[in-house]
Amino acid sequence: MREMSDFEKLSSMLIQYAAMLNTKIWICEKIGRRLSCIARAGDERYTESFIVYEDEKYLMFAEREIDEDEYVLIREIIERVKEMREPSESSDLKE
Repeated sequence: MREMSDFEKLSSMLIQYAAMLNTKIWICEKIGRRLSCIARAGDERYTESFIVYEDEKYLMFAEREIDEDEYVLIREIIERVKEMREPSESSDLKE
């Protein structure tokens, strides 16, 4: 059996969050002026997408606007992504 790619690992981690938020979510990494999709999960509805998180390295999109109380989950998702991709940078969110 082959090893899962980073995209597959991150996307499988997002599945539970997409279900909790009841929307498709995807995360992109900023590479210069371009965006590279590094993970996605949830059912596609072909509706308008919204940027629900952005920092110097990552953007997170959702197919609906996120309520104020749901931002706890968004922060948790981004923290987990950073832990999985860059273990030393995950402490930046805790400050």
